[in-house]
Amino acid sequence: MRDSRAYLSAARICLALPLTLTACGPSEDRTGASPEIPTPATSNGDTGEPTPGEGSFIESTDADRTDADSTAEVTALMLHSWDTTTDRTQTAAAIRAKSLMNEDWAAQQVEPERNAAQGAWLEPAQHQAYSSPSIVPAPSDVSKDIAEDKAIRAYDVRWQWESRNGEQLTATGQRIVTIYLEKHDERWYVVGHQFQDMSQ
Repeated sequence: MRDSRAYLSAARICLALPLTLTACGPSEDRTGASPEIPTPATSNGDTGEPTPGEGSFIESTDADRTDADSTAEVTALMLHSWDTTTDRTQTAAAIRAKSLMNEDWAAQQVEPERNAAQGAWLEPAQHQAYSSPSIVPAPSDVSKDIAEDKAIRAYDVRWQWESRNGEQLTATGQRIVTIYLEKHDERWYVVGHQFQDMSQ
């Protein structure tokens, strides 16, 4: 796995999209009346803490690690599964996806002191909201198999926010995410990812 950095440097040269390497990105604000006092979130019976996404979030165990597409798709969804009641930053989602990454890339998933999307999260947080992402292949030629053990997959990710207090939220977001993968011992690992914000 030590050749991951060299592979990433070569792969990025081929990208047609102007991507920015980052661990988190923005969403959008919504408009509407001031929210009422939010109701309590569903809690985890073992810890008493709210359950991220009310149990709706996809998990790393849902990925077929022998398949590059499955590994990339689950990673793309996990990277955009946020819960304003349990996550301090967007990087919390990447930390939950560390088991899909190789050792080097997983070690780089560290939460910053401040949330880069803090402004965009203000409205959803007032409703104890969590994101509901969906993906489709990105309309580009970025996705390709580089070799038998190296692949790139790009997705158009869109999300909306689901509130816990019954309010209909109009906030949405969109990003292009590019996932870099390598295969070791018949299992695919994410060795890098990049985001391109598409939100207005």
